[in-house]
Amino acid sequence: MPPDSPKCRYCHVGKLLYPVSGDVPVSEPSTRNIWQRIHGAIKPDWAFALVLPVSIMMLVTENLDPEPVVAVDPLMKILVLAGLTVIIAFVATYAAAMDRRKVEDYYFQLMTNGAIVGIVTTLFVNLVWDLLYGPLTGDDVIAVMLASWSMGYFFYRIRGLNT
Repeated sequence: MPPDSPKCRYCHVGKLLYPVSGDVPVSEPSTRNIWQRIHGAIKPDWAFALVLPVSIMMLVTENLDPEPVVAVDPLMKILVLAGLTVIIAFVATYAAAMDRRKVEDYYFQLMTNGAIVGIVTTLFVNLVWDLLYGPLTGDDVIAVMLASWSMGYFFYRIRGLNT
């Protein structure tokens, strides 16, 4: 549909306007709630741009100056990790549902697609490293996950969600 058509309306994505057909519901910037405004002010681009060098610094510092491992009773470790996993997964699920309802679908999709890339990449990097050299440390795994999530986010941000 040509932009000068009377049926053409514009959809706001960030500060940009994209022409859409008259049948598509369009949210105007003035209807954005406080959660959307805060999320827009944080700018996920900047957050993920900072995550990438931080994760690389984590890899460097972890491997140049390893700290001593703290001995923990195996049963206590299992119980604490299981409990933390259940509690944090519940909180993260609730937060993601709230984020899904309050934030523009475009940014939510960017973050979730990037997270999927991050998880899959982390699993395979961990698997390959384990087969070649033995297990990775916890900080190494976190650094790989943060870096791959950041790269996945920017891949979809640059190439689009349909690639």
